[in-house]
Order: sequence, then C-alpha cells, then structure tokens
Amino acid sequence: MKANKASSAASQQRRHRTSTIRKFKRSSFAFTVTVTLPEAVTQQLDQASRRHKTASQRFVCKIFGSQWDQFVETWASIAYGLVGEALGPWGKEPAVEIGTVSDGAHSAGANASYAPWSGQISLCPSYVEGKPGRTLEKLTHELCHASLALFPEGDPFYEEGFVDYSVWVLAHAPIWGDFREDMIQAANHNIICRRDRALRDLSDYDRKRWAGGLFCSTMHGPWIISKLQMRKLEGNFTW
Repeated sequence: MKANKASSAASQQRRHRTSTIRKFKRSSFAFTVTVTLPEAVTQQLDQASRRHKTASQRFVCKIFGSQWDQFVETWASIAYGLVGEALGPWGKEPAVEIGTVSDGAHSAGANASYAPWSGQISLCPSYVEGKPGRTLEKLTHELCHASLALFPEGDPFYEEGFVDYSVWVLAHAPIWGDFREDMIQAANHNIICRRDRALRDLSDYDRKRWAGGLFCSTMHGPWIISKLQMRKLEGNFTW
C-alpha cells in the first residue's frame, strides 16, 4: 500500500511539472501559475490548519500604537503554529517581540525582515498596517526564514526564491479564514514584484531571487513544503 501511494505521489509530481513547464512556455514571464493544489498538499494544509486554527499568544507587538498590534500578535501566533506544523522543527525559534524595520532598510526596499542572529522578525508599519493580506504574507515569509535557518544562507536563488514560493503554497491553507484570498493575493503580489524587478535588471540579487522561485515552482511544485520538512527530519540541510 505504501509503495502504491509513493508511486502515485511521484506520478502526480511528474504531471504537475510537465503541466507547469507547458504553461511557462505559453507565458514566458509568468511566475505564479493558477493551479488547483494536488489533493495530498491540500490535505496537508487542512490538517495543519485544524491543529493550529487557535493559538495561545506567543508574540508581542507594540510598533503600531493601534489595534493592529493585537492583530499581529494574534495572527503571528497562528502563523507560527502553521509553519511549525508544515515545515517541521524550527531552525531557530523566532524572537517573541516583533520589531520595526529600520528606516535605512525600508529605503532600500525592505518591508519586513528576519534577523538570523537574534531570530527577530520586523515589519514596516506603513506598509502593512490595516492590510491583512500583506501582514499575514510578511509574517509567514519571515517565519519560514526562521524555520529554514539551518539551511545555507547568502544565495537568494534558494534562500529567498524557495521561501517566496513556499509562502505562496502556505497562503492556500484554510487557517487564514476570511483573510485567505487577501493572503493569496499578497503572496502573488510579492512574486510579481520580484519578477518586475528582475526584468528591469536592477540587480543580480533580483534576478537570482526570481529565478529561484521559478525553479522551485517548476521542479518541486506545491510538494516543496513536505520536501523541505523531510530534509529537515533527515538532517539534510541542503536546498
């Protein structure tokens, strides 16, 4: 039975890869492809969502001075549960307090960040306040960095490209409730921005980040979540 399931999963992955490549050939600059997630991936997201749809408050946020602090505290805790369930053991536990992106980093284009040395997640208040989808996408993105902290750093092809696509997959989890469509749109928007920056040839970093996401979505597809989890459990911290 297990052998049959493994064979079926492998067959689904091959079909997804072939279908995705065909769609990319029809739209050379596409990054995200509108797909129905495979049943196995949907079940994984459903299961993780059921286990963590409610969560005790883990994070503290005081950067907005408004009700958005509570929104971030609540949803960061829920996203923490989802990412931990989906991707497995944390590479580095994220710090409890949510910080503010520095003016210099924001001027350079950063709307959120993760500090690998301290585990602190930071947000840009002017970018996310009052925008549920953006807030959830940025929190999930930085939590994924914390989860994958033991993987090699410094190469945006893998470190950022794989996270961009992983967040897009996680955006489809039912755990987001009424904000699910906002979350999906925010994940799409993030990838579109990567594509646009890459095509304007602004930097090698932008080209590598976009290319990494393209590779991940084509080579691994939505199974990237379970594949990264399996590599962590095996102690194989290679992309």
